Parts: sequence; C-alpha cells; structure tokens
Amino acid sequence: MLTPAHWIAPDGECLDVRTSHIAAVIADSDRFGVTESWLRAVYAEHGEAERFGCEGRARAAVIRHLVTTGWIRIRRCIRPATYWSVTIYDLGPGTRQRLQDWVDTGLAADWLKAASELRIYLVSDKKTLIMEAAELKAWR
Repeated sequence: MLTPAHWIAPDGECLDVRTSHIAAVIADSDRFGVTESWLRAVYAEHGEAERFGCEGRARAAVIRHLVTTGWIRIRRCIRPATYWSVTIYDLGPGTRQRLQDWVDTGLAADWLKAASELRIYLVSDKKTLIMEAAELKAWR
C-alpha cells in the first residue's frame, strides 16, 4: 500500500492521491490543465513512451510543470525516515496559505502532528526547507 499523498490545486482543493501522483494526472488530465497527448509527448521526449505512466524522468518533468502552474505535490515518506515531502514552485502568499490550510486540516484530523517533519522542495530555486508542521502553521 502506498503512503498518503495529495495534490493541492491552485484553487485550494486538496485531492487525495490513491496510487501515484502521475496516475492521478493521467486519470484526470483536464483537471490538471494538460492533455493526454501532451503527457504522451513528454514521455516520448524522455524516451519513456513505451512506459507511459511510469515513475521516471518524464514523471519528474510533468510534476515540475504542474508545480510551476501552482499545483502542490505532497507525499508522506517512511523510509529511510518519516517525513512529508512537499514540492512547490515558490513560497508566495497563495502557496503559503494553501500549505497552512493543509496543515490545519491534517492537525484537526490527526493524520498530521505538530512535530511532523516537512521537507519542502522549492522548484524555483532548487532548495529544500526542512521544518515541523507547527513552524509552517506559525508563518501567518
């Protein structure tokens, strides 16, 4: 079973990812603002056309594209350490608010703890911030 994962849309809607992030994009490409033909072209460009939907270089390119358009990718990782992997474009006010809303929801539902580690990868400057959920909540 995969660990919990989410996509947070530019409009703030939090989508649960049941399998993989790329599978969610392929299953509902319109929601993500892309087409299946564009996705297939990205896979072909990365030499992965025969493995459409695989977790390779094309997947990374698709995720990078989506976060540059405002999507947030989140997955709970458990090996080698337990933390939440968060991929965003930058820490603009809209992104901060959507992350804070996600933390509030997680804390209220008890699937996120104040001390839960977040590793936030910023695509814009290729930097990773590491903090606890409570620290992100305090950014107000």
